[in-house]
Amino acid sequence: MTPSLRAHNLIGLMEDLVELLERENALLERPRSRELGPVIEEKQALFKLYEEQIHALANDNEFASALEPELRERLKEVGGRFEDLAKLNERKLKLVSQASERIVERIADAARRASGHVDSYGQSGASGAAPQRAAPVALNRSC
Repeated sequence: MTPSLRAHNLIGLMEDLVELLERENALLERPRSRELGPVIEEKQALFKLYEEQIHALANDNEFASALEPELRERLKEVGGRFEDLAKLNERKLKLVSQASERIVERIADAARRASGHVDSYGQSGASGAAPQRAAPVALNRSC
């Protein structure tokens, strides 16, 4: 495959990833979006292709020097846009993950408080508080 054809393939793939990251970033703004699952699956498939192409190009020392200046510039432009969106996507995913963790922690705290206080007898026969355990909690994805 010629360097020009490789560059065009990589540009097309990065443009697809840019479009996909824009969609995913928009969906991450809406909690519990059902559309997110298929987007994540598509992103994984595209990233796999991207990694394969980058790996192949890493072994081609003459790739960049063989490209026409306009094509090299287009590759840089799309690559920069892709990198910016990937960083934004990473930040959004971390925020969503942290928010989910906080929700689970609050549910667990509420369950511990709801489990109440029970006096029990220790080994010496003295009464005291039994260690508090969290009440069982079940979560589902129906929302």
